Amino acid sequence: MIDKSKLPAGLWVRTVWAPEPSTDPDDRPIALVTDRRRFWISAIPMLLAFLVGTALALFNAPRLLLFPALLVFGLSYQYGLRGRTGFYEVSEDGSLGDFLGRRVPPGLTALRRSKP
Repeated sequence: MIDKSKLPAGLWVRTVWAPEPSTDPDDRPIALVTDRRRFWISAIPMLLAFLVGTALALFNAPRLLLFPALLVFGLSYQYGLRGRTGFYEVSEDGSLGDFLGRRVPPGLTALRRSKP
């Protein structure tokens, strides 16, 4: 399936969808890949924004103070989705093939989901 030694540094394969053995032999497995560095860089501000927003809500602060926390949360989330994050075809040699995009490719539900 995926050969982790052939992955570029800093990428993390989260899930792999493999075709059923009885289907078309031209079907390739699809992998969801996350850019590890961007994941952690975005996770820290998201967590802090969530904690600040929760504290503001618990202490009955003015609702306008929640907007900056929501803005930081949203921008951090968008940053985490960029980079090399997305869906990739898996080549026959176990390396990443063509980039399919960041949105769920069509026909993914017909494949078997597995952990790498």
